[in-house]
Amino acid sequence: MATVTKRETVHALIDRYPDEALDEVATFLECRRAADGTDLSWKAILARSGGREMTPEESKAFWAEHGPHMLAPDGEG
Repeated sequence: MATVTKRETVHALIDRYPDEALDEVATFLECRRAADGTDLSWKAILARSGGREMTPEESKAFWAEHGPHMLAPDGEG
């Protein structure tokens, strides 16, 4: 069984998109890297800043305190 590379996987995924959606895909991929090549993904930003994901307990406390303020002001959503 042959190993599939990440590049081959990405090509296969992009091939699933209709031609009219490729502009959006290209825009998404372009915004993942800065002009100087810096990775702008959330994972890379966390690594550069020394940040980390919240623990489940921290997440629960955060949403308990701030969650009500994150809803749409008209009650929708």
